[in-house]
Amino acid sequence: MRILFNNPPPSAAPAAGVNPGRPIRQPGRWASAILASMSGLVLLFIPVGLSIVHSYLFREGESNPPADDHIIPWVGMAVILILSILAHEWMHTLLYPDGGRSDSTILILNWKKLQFGAYYEGRIPRGRWIAMRLLPLLILTAVPQAALMLFYGGISFAVETYLIILILTNSLGSGGDLVAVGIVLRQVPPGGILNFHRGRAYWLPG
Repeated sequence: MRILFNNPPPSAAPAAGVNPGRPIRQPGRWASAILASMSGLVLLFIPVGLSIVHSYLFREGESNPPADDHIIPWVGMAVILILSILAHEWMHTLLYPDGGRSDSTILILNWKKLQFGAYYEGRIPRGRWIAMRLLPLLILTAVPQAALMLFYGGISFAVETYLIILILTNSLGSGGDLVAVGIVLRQVPPGGILNFHRGRAYWLPG
């Protein structure tokens, strides 16, 4: 895995004589950002709504813990926020064909521009690519949300706060993944193969 702390390498047209496949059409930069933000907000409403319903159904009448137990762990929250971002991108690399272990995987950590991403140069089957995109949503949002609802009362306020930060951060960050999955589902038929070549996305028949 290569880690870059600045902008990703610029995309380029295929080299002469190379046919990477049919290009995958994508919305412009600002349209992509707006769609990703809207999708992230929609995803955010799901765990928030579940928590509200769970609170209404199961938490009424419970005694309030001492005030000292509600000290907000600000430092821990900042650490969890950073780790959540890193974990989200690392989760993607786990389902890359190389498992994120070769130079075909590039991890972008541009803190100045708040730009984070995992990129792969090569071919990925459509089904595996979709699973790769949705893996962080499952592991870093659905699983922690289930833990909050199942083990409420058995975890400390600090741990609960950390899980909430993880859920919120990953829900918002998964908006772009959801948009990307929608684009691929519309353009790449089942059995197709995605090909990421020189920073651009293409697809090939299976």
